[in-house]
Amino acid sequence: MKNNHKIIAANWKMNGSEELMNEFSKFMLAKHNEIIICPPFTLLDSAKTLLPSFIKIGAQNCSEEDKGPFTGEISASMLQEKSVSHVLIGHSERRTLFKETDDVIFKKTKAAIKSKLTPIVCIGETLSEKKANKTLQVLDCQIDGSLAKINPHEQVIVAYEPVWAIGTGLTPDENEIKETHLHIKTKLGQHFNADIPVLYGGSANAKNCSQIISIDNVGGLLVGGASLTKHEFIAICNC
Repeated sequence: MKNNHKIIAANWKMNGSEELMNEFSKFMLAKHNEIIICPPFTLLDSAKTLLPSFIKIGAQNCSEEDKGPFTGEISASMLQEKSVSHVLIGHSERRTLFKETDDVIFKKTKAAIKSKLTPIVCIGETLSEKKANKTLQVLDCQIDGSLAKINPHEQVIVAYEPVWAIGTGLTPDENEIKETHLHIKTKLGQHFNADIPVLYGGSANAKNCSQIISIDNVGGLLVGGASLTKHEFIAICNC
């Protein structure tokens, strides 16, 4: 993205509480970035009630099914009823811990769009894939498998999260991020008519956010652990 408008999304993962949500109710923002907070399902009602209106609410996952005998699952249409506007799909933890394939991620993305949610589809390579110089090949496969069949007129968001950088404090260097984001944007341009924002995720924090977000084709950030501290997340949103 070439303008100053950025998307800053917070993934709280299996963290957070009513107390933390109440703390974020006093959230202040100086710059006009788009802010999305994705709390656990149990805090969606609190998010709707307590968060300032300029913060959009996202979920961390949805089912590929709309309804039926799927104990423990939550559909995209149910999330829409909770005033959720975005949903994370295909996060690396879902891919590795819950064995989600690109086909499953495609079905979830399609379900989210059907319910008028904006999917934030996560892609990224593992450390072994990076060492084998397969990063771009892996990203192409993930995009082809999870997004290529989506209607080219739809608006989605893609989050590039190198798996080896998530929660480790490690980040790719500036040239790596620049090269990878350009490749992803070019690849998405083959499938979509609209300009698809590509966020960077993986140990993004208040210290490195300004540098990362200024790199060409980085449309914003997907923030994990650093989003759980209000003052740090505000600093990231204003970077």
